[in-house]
Amino acid sequence: MLDNAENDAMRARIAEVEAHRVPLNEVLRWFVPWLVAAILVVVCLGALWCASSASDDLTYSIGLLGALLALVALAWEGVAALSGGIGDLSLRGLVDDDLSLVVLIVLLVGLALLGLILAARGPSPTASGVGYGLCIFSIVFAFANLKHYFDRREA
Repeated sequence: MLDNAENDAMRARIAEVEAHRVPLNEVLRWFVPWLVAAILVVVCLGALWCASSASDDLTYSIGLLGALLALVALAWEGVAALSGGIGDLSLRGLVDDDLSLVVLIVLLVGLALLGLILAARGPSPTASGVGYGLCIFSIVFAFANLKHYFDRREA
């Protein structure tokens, strides 16, 4: 059993460690831009690989367009990281008012349905993959906007 002096010393040491602890959201602010950049590089290289091994014009076009979009997103991410605005970057694509949310959700549902149609009727596996990716992106972006809207409403 520890005596009072040892207990006090242990409590002081724990308080000192707690005072120097870095919050999780701060750690995420350090690593998320690097993770997003790595994912965008992989997407860009994968799209270029799809374009280089394309057997038809649609697959070639989809590959080049995907690589171009990933490269633009990577440049945008880099500019935001260098300017120090990385924390506000994700909030720029989210809506705050009722009408904008309804219009955006309708557009995203339409985009998701177009993605599923492309996935079902795509002439190549690349077109099907792009269709599924479009559908997943639309659903995730719609739910992110819904969460943002209701979080703002509660605040």
